[in-house]
Amino acid sequence: MTKKMDVIPVPSVWGTELKQKHITVREQNHKLVVLFPGKNYPCDLPLLYYAGNTAIQHNYDVLKLEYGYQAARTDLDINQLPSVIDECCESVQKVINNYEQVIFISKSLGTIVAGEVHRRLQSNIKHVFLTPLVKTIPYINSSEGTIIYGSNDPAFTKEDAAQIESSRKVVEIARADHGLETGDVEENLNHLKVVVDIYREVLK
Repeated sequence: MTKKMDVIPVPSVWGTELKQKHITVREQNHKLVVLFPGKNYPCDLPLLYYAGNTAIQHNYDVLKLEYGYQAARTDLDINQLPSVIDECCESVQKVINNYEQVIFISKSLGTIVAGEVHRRLQSNIKHVFLTPLVKTIPYINSSEGTIIYGSNDPAFTKEDAAQIESSRKVVEIARADHGLETGDVEENLNHLKVVVDIYREVLK
């Protein structure tokens, strides 16, 4: 495998230029995974780091997104979410036409961004929604995907999960919070392995 990384420049309303990382594992690849970070959960934290690595192991190219406010090292005003979505849509559009098989793996706020980008692109895209938010539910129910959430996540409860259509695969991680962690390192690692096994299942 010959791995290569290119940077895709995208101008941002936050007064900076996004440098989206596009990792290719082979020429003329037809498989792509796009990583959508959480509000304060970038692509180098465990759930998304291992999502990217698992995708590469399964011969997918990977596009790691960064949001404009993250690049500008500032906080997100939720009223600016449409700008985040616009910039992610532009980033994905720069590469997606080269691929036949596309999977979006998104975390928290990123699940809303991924859902809206998918709606705009009207492409055939599968999803892994990690710790989604309540506002993500309409996107979940209108797409093909796997949902993973923690039983102790105040942002997405068992009652919220009950609103997801039964044809979707929903995985509840016991005792886990919004980061799919419990405070116990051993347990966190076991949960991470469960999540990685789900990635493998989706990617194969």
